[in-house]
Amino acid sequence: MRQPQLLQQLQGRRLEIVREVTSGVPVKTRAVGQSARRFERLREMRLQEYFRRVGEHANEVFLSIDNLKGIIIGGPGPTKYDFEKGDYLNYQLKEKIIDTVDTAYVDEQGVKEIVDKAPEIMRKIRYIEERQIIQQFLYEIGHDTGLATYGEEAVRKALEAGAVKVLLLSESLDIARVKVKCSACSYEEQHAVKSLMLTCFEQGLIGKPCPNCKAPSLSITEKQELIENFAQLAEYANTDIEIISDETEEGQMLKNSFGGIAAILRFKLQEQ
Repeated sequence: MRQPQLLQQLQGRRLEIVREVTSGVPVKTRAVGQSARRFERLREMRLQEYFRRVGEHANEVFLSIDNLKGIIIGGPGPTKYDFEKGDYLNYQLKEKIIDTVDTAYVDEQGVKEIVDKAPEIMRKIRYIEERQIIQQFLYEIGHDTGLATYGEEAVRKALEAGAVKVLLLSESLDIARVKVKCSACSYEEQHAVKSLMLTCFEQGLIGKPCPNCKAPSLSITEKQELIENFAQLAEYANTDIEIISDETEEGQMLKNSFGGIAAILRFKLQEQ
């Protein structure tokens, strides 16, 4: 029975089947005696040759992808586990295997089954990645290495100095950065305001005297979500950004203990 092996890549919402390899491996026989043993030896040889061909094609296809997130192996039978355990894939790809899943079908229908399961698999992997990132940050803080900082102002200064290697932001960060300006004397000031409180903050400026000229002419001239603001700073500083969910213990810690804003640094900052 010639079962196909499909190599496919998923990029965003686009799925592309890039290669199809047929096995040529016969099904198991009911024969007995020497004929059965000879048949099984031939079958095993065919299977090993098939695994090698699949590995060669996979190496050719996937090693050329710079941002490969992971590899999922799937199929209806147990041979996928033998392939995973063997030395058929390049070691760099073996390190990228994130799961091996059972499917009821082969061909494109089997591929669709794997794609349906992929979001949950990738979500679990993302949680692991987030935990590792937060654990690294906590290590730097706990050992007082000087290679981590947290809080809006401290992280902003580190970004402006080009010192931030990885910027950590809580996905539930609901703060906006607003610029208040006096139309009478051009006095300006910056504020961080919770998004839900923006309306109240803006109403509170009505009739409030300017700290510089005392005229009641203050108003909001710019507003930007803090996540967006920090993302722009990170882009200028060539800094990696990690948006951390609050569905893990580590994510909750970032949000509640560190204000949802933290950074792992490239180098120590001089104390001022």
